[in-house]
Amino acid sequence: MYPSGSWRGFWDQAVYGRQAMRDLELHFSGGNVVGSGLDVVGPFTFHGTYQSDGTVNLVKRYRRHTVNYAGQYDGEGTVYGEWSIGTYLRGKFALTPNRSAKPKVTSILEIEPDESAS
Repeated sequence: MYPSGSWRGFWDQAVYGRQAMRDLELHFSGGNVVGSGLDVVGPFTFHGTYQSDGTVNLVKRYRRHTVNYAGQYDGEGTVYGEWSIGTYLRGKFALTPNRSAKPKVTSILEIEPDESAS
């Protein structure tokens, strides 16, 4: 259901509008998810859980504060939901696997000797 690797995402907040998450990597295994990325606030890490019913709960940790993310898988690849800080700060978010990301594979270039040079 959830592929590990490169993801893209955003969060919305009334004052700041839609803010993209960059360099987002998420890894899913055994009901746990870990990851990291960067946004307008700064670098962050994600730690949390996912369930077979599509529920995802994450804690996003910045240097000085944390944000709770509660989301649901939409059946087509996106996790959407609401982030919150305490009782009053909240907004929408969405996370989607980055299907355009190319696998990190290094190919070996073979060079044939130029026999005409001898």
